[in-house]
Amino acid sequence: MRPFGGLFCAVLGVLLLTLAACGGGDDSAPGTGSLSISWGPRLDTSQLSALSGAEDEFGPEAAGALARAARAVPNSASQSSLVDGDGRTADEMSVQVVRDDEGNLVHEVTDGARIAVLVPFHLPRQGLDLALFTDLIPGIEPDLSSYPHEVLGVWAWDVDDSEAGVFWSMSPSIPAVELGAESPVGTATYEGGAVGLQGAAGTVTKFLADAEMVADFDSRTVGGTVDGFRTVTGKSLGDLSVALDAAAFSAEGDPFSGDTSAETMSGALAGGGKWGGRWSDGEGRAMGGTFGFAADDASVAVLGAFTASSGAQDGGGNPDDPVATGP
Repeated sequence: MRPFGGLFCAVLGVLLLTLAACGGGDDSAPGTGSLSISWGPRLDTSQLSALSGAEDEFGPEAAGALARAARAVPNSASQSSLVDGDGRTADEMSVQVVRDDEGNLVHEVTDGARIAVLVPFHLPRQGLDLALFTDLIPGIEPDLSSYPHEVLGVWAWDVDDSEAGVFWSMSPSIPAVELGAESPVGTATYEGGAVGLQGAAGTVTKFLADAEMVADFDSRTVGGTVDGFRTVTGKSLGDLSVALDAAAFSAEGDPFSGDTSAETMSGALAGGGKWGGRWSDGEGRAMGGTFGFAADDASVAVLGAFTASSGAQDGGGNPDDPVATGP
């Protein structure tokens, strides 16, 4: 993956130790010190919060990369414009909570092969823009290395050739999932939120959206809709609705993927895209993934990550969970 390899990692090799010690949180950040992970209040009507120190804006040069990534086949729960010969996303992003050299808790973003970047940060990242969002309950101060939570990420790379991508991940890790004999029967509805980037009219805007998924455990298919696109401050981005067409899933809990289509109040849009996801527990209660759609006339492109569950959730972890001590 070039954004987290090549030139970037060459520069990163010089800066990594500095990054580990710098952070970017404020004095009220939870954890062992002021440079540890910090997250803000819930965004708009979402159950997601932005992670402080990873809230970059994205320039119009990413618009073309969004359209390419929207049509790429996701790899697990990662989707980007960097693809292999079969049009499948070549990277697989994940996030883990680790301690830096000073004992602060930071998010380590990786592409499955090597360290990419530690968050919080404030040093230049050689053309890399990054935004992370989490379902962590606001206002608690646990040791996040032992506190399960989801992280949804958006990135863009504008050196040499613009690239972009999104991912859904969990920390400490995505559990091994197998839908066994106790998995649901019939249909189940899942509700949640989405974040990502929208390219339209020469601009690229971070968005929040609403996700609703429906799984049929008899036919083993799942699909849904993402709509209610709005800025992170709540301003509507129009009446776009993206359909995540039904995709087959297996009892082994492997990642699944399918096609997308989109419409507005004026009717269906000519274009297409891909989506993909994976279960985040063995009972079929929750899932996360990515999606994209690009109009053929280049009027709009969206690329996002989503999370959805079949029951009410307050967010990652529980304030009564045991808290780890020490690095």
